[in-house]
Amino acid sequence: MSKKSRPPKDSEVIMTEIVLPNDTNTLHNLRGGKILHWMDIASAISAGKHTQAVVVTAAVDNVSFKNPVKLGDVVTIRA
Repeated sequence: MSKKSRPPKDSEVIMTEIVLPNDTNTLHNLRGGKILHWMDIASAISAGKHTQAVVVTAAVDNVSFKNPVKLGDVVTIRA
């Protein structure tokens, strides 16, 4: 039984989070692990919708942070 193909747009996930005190380090910047956690959730939901199967993150090659995300900022993740 083959699964019906679908365009990636049908699997799009947009997730919005606000940076709360528990998400930050002592400089009031979002912790890198927290944003990676949010990215992993959004990508897992999108991949699961696209494949209609259980998915896991096998590897992450590279993540670079160019600017800090501050306490109170709103973060939007699109997968």
